[in-house]
Amino acid sequence: MCGYKRVILLIVIMSVVAVSVGAVSLWALYNAAFRQQRDRLVETAQSRARMVEAILRHEDEYAHLLAGTDHGPALDSTLDQIRESHARFQGFGRTGEFTMAGLEGERIVFLLRHRHGDLENPASVPIDSELAEPMRRALRGESGTVVGLDYRGERVLAAHEPLTGQGLGIVAKIDLAEIRAPFVQAGLMAGSIGLVFISLGTILFLRIGSTMVRRLQELNETLEARVKERTAALESRAAQLRDLAAQLT
Repeated sequence: MCGYKRVILLIVIMSVVAVSVGAVSLWALYNAAFRQQRDRLVETAQSRARMVEAILRHEDEYAHLLAGTDHGPALDSTLDQIRESHARFQGFGRTGEFTMAGLEGERIVFLLRHRHGDLENPASVPIDSELAEPMRRALRGESGTVVGLDYRGERVLAAHEPLTGQGLGIVAKIDLAEIRAPFVQAGLMAGSIGLVFISLGTILFLRIGSTMVRRLQELNETLEARVKERTAALESRAAQLRDLAAQLT
């Protein structure tokens, strides 16, 4: 029985090692995909922000030359152009989205249509809410990336970028679940296939190992029997020698 326990323990150890290697490999691939997606979002947010700033500067200079007005009309004109362009932009991936917003009092007001939820009439979000964390950071003048809740309450990976001198913020984001989905599916598939192969390997290993264990047990029993015979023979010979020594004395 001890031999069978060792075989089972060996199978368990090999299975744990195989699962651990697979899990570590999958985690490494996920981290690489996460970093790649984060870099893409940063590039998108920064390029959009710089483009809008350039348009605003151009519109502002043009309006100032014509009428000597401030940047208000230029901003309205630029927003109209962005809205028209954004209406034809379906986003990226299944949940990827580009948003722009500003502050009105204590509320975050979104200036472009949403891809999810309220779509054409995006609802504002209180500045002290837990929602729209990436946009809140952009409106505070922060540039970078964050994993947090968006305006829907979904956890997203987002790049946030402020518009210099405009009091506006830009966010490029994608649901964290979308990034994880292919790796979760791959993990489930790999786990299922691995379980099948581990089961088949266990059956084969037990069949082959049981024969080896049985032969080892038989050999062990044979050796133990021979040892007992030799021990008994030696004890008998020692007794004879003791008797002979007693007779001689």
